[in-house]
Amino acid sequence: MVRLFLRAAVPLFAMLAFAACGKTLPPDTVERGRLVYVTHCIVCHNPNPNLDGAQGPAIAGSSRELIADRVLHLTYPPGYAPKRTTHNMRAMNDLTPAQIDDLTAYLRAAAKPQASRAGKLACKRKTASGRMI
Repeated sequence: MVRLFLRAAVPLFAMLAFAACGKTLPPDTVERGRLVYVTHCIVCHNPNPNLDGAQGPAIAGSSRELIADRVLHLTYPPGYAPKRTTHNMRAMNDLTPAQIDDLTAYLRAAAKPQASRAGKLACKRKTASGRMI
């Protein structure tokens, strides 16, 4: 009886294991934008784009025009008033137009209130040093 069970179970488990090793879906636009942000931006900007960073301001919800002008050319769109007057940012000419689109999608998504994120933020509080916990 045990042998019969094992004869049926082993191939079934093997099929399930191979099925789990199938192709993964490619990352969507927002996920690709998050990867661009993590790779290029969080050195100066906050890991949470809704908050100011050590050198860079909060940038969640920024327009594509602002992102492209600032990231590629270190300029601002006509009529835009910068949040900070520092000039520490460096141009990132290696980013492609598609990566700028992805980054824009991520920053727009990050600016939208989400129930799960709102709950997490509500539970955080500032310490005496101003650090969020």
